[in-house]
Amino acid sequence: LFHLPDSLAQVARLRHLSLAYNQLEESPPLPGRIQTLSLAGNFLTTIPSALQTLEPGSIRYLDLSYNRISNLLPNEFLDWSTSLGTLNLRGNRIAQIYKNVFPANMPVKEINLSFNDLYHVDPHSFSNLSSSLHVLESSSTLFSGYFPFETEEGLENLSWLSFDNNDFHILKLSKIASFSYLKYLNLDYNRIVDISINDDFQNVSLSLSNIRISYNFLNSLRSRTFSYMPELRNLDLSYNRINNLTKHSFTNLPNLRYLSLAGNIIDSMEYETFANLPKLEILELQGNNFSCLSLNSFFNVSHIDVTFTLNVSRNYIRYFEGESEMSVSIFDGSYNDFHDVPNNFFVAVESSIRQIILSHNKIIQIFNDAFGQAFHLEILDLHKNNIHTVKRKSFTDLISLQILDLSHNYISQLS
Repeated sequence: LFHLPDSLAQVARLRHLSLAYNQLEESPPLPGRIQTLSLAGNFLTTIPSALQTLEPGSIRYLDLSYNRISNLLPNEFLDWSTSLGTLNLRGNRIAQIYKNVFPANMPVKEINLSFNDLYHVDPHSFSNLSSSLHVLESSSTLFSGYFPFETEEGLENLSWLSFDNNDFHILKLSKIASFSYLKYLNLDYNRIVDISINDDFQNVSLSLSNIRISYNFLNSLRSRTFSYMPELRNLDLSYNRINNLTKHSFTNLPNLRYLSLAGNIIDSMEYETFANLPKLEILELQGNNFSCLSLNSFFNVSHIDVTFTLNVSRNYIRYFEGESEMSVSIFDGSYNDFHDVPNNFFVAVESSIRQIILSHNKIIQIFNDAFGQAFHLEILDLHKNNIHTVKRKSFTDLISLQILDLSHNYISQLS
């Protein structure tokens, strides 16, 4: 569609209208009590003037994504926007956001500015939205430098903040404290090289529950970087350049369920790197440079009542050190350099282990009691190894075993 008749405005009972993905260069006249409007995927270059004719308090949802809008001007969001809750402007050509663009009587809860050419946001841009704005998305824009960027006020009630695919270099974690209700922070695909913490950060408690900082340039983590986040449940630091982990890199996180360090270049972990993580369900260490893992790196991690998955696949691990007991339900050690079954590890986890994956290693033989007294073990995968000998009592104590895969080995007979 290139054009719609003016008579559209006379459909007085119309509440929901989608004109998305046409070829409109301007909006047609609109019914005065429209509640949701989508003009996404057209050729608009400005905020439609037809919105000015809407009755105050009518429209609640406005989608102007994937147009050609280049400016947001202070006089565009007037009385018609006094009930607007969601504003989608992603995929336009907006380069700057000026002071007081969004008026105080605009109760918007969600703004999406992703995929624009933003390089400047006035510190007062959101100052009128301090009581309403909860979700701000600005993925794949042109932000750079420090995060969070400078704002005077207006973001205090944010709960969701997504700035992935930008060009931030430093994360000032102390400044995040000004977002006292922030639960979700996405900074994937930036160029972050450092997470900065001020000396007074010890007195701060953040409400974050989900943090994503994958695909950045971090090469190290300070001890206790995340220790002041009692509500943290999910932390993704995968695909950075972290090369070692020091004591208490991750400690005192009582609600942490998911932690990913996959795809880094970690080759060592100090004593009690992971400490006091009682609810941890998934720890991803796959795709690193480990040649050895120490059980002493774990202290009070997970619990017998928690289904805990430890993934150390695609490393260069040959053996485990230490004898500390752990609670691990699922262990993936595939694609490593094991020549023997790491008996000390499986003895340490024998009371909880239910699934073991050791495929694609170099294991030559299975000794008696290699897996300890793993009474709860149900799945054992040893395919694609170099096994030629399986001792008589290798699986004697595995009374719950249901699936055993010894395919693609060199076994000529079973004792």
